[in-house]
Amino acid sequence: MDREMMQRLKTAGEYQKKAIRALFPEKMAKHLDVIENELKWMAAEALAELVKEHGTKCGDTEEHNQREQSGTRKVDIE
Repeated sequence: MDREMMQRLKTAGEYQKKAIRALFPEKMAKHLDVIENELKWMAAEALAELVKEHGTKCGDTEEHNQREQSGTRKVDIE
């Protein structure tokens, strides 16, 4: 995605956040902050679990990392 599209998505997200907050009374602002932070942590934990479970299937193996660092690659000769 280009930068302009990313900026538009970010702006749209900010407007969504404001719209949701406008639905609730001001005294609930702290509650919404707590809920927002909990959702962020849940998403981060879910992502970490996915990477942990499927990271090796996506080419993120120790052998792959070593090859990147050494600048060599395996070649099969038939």
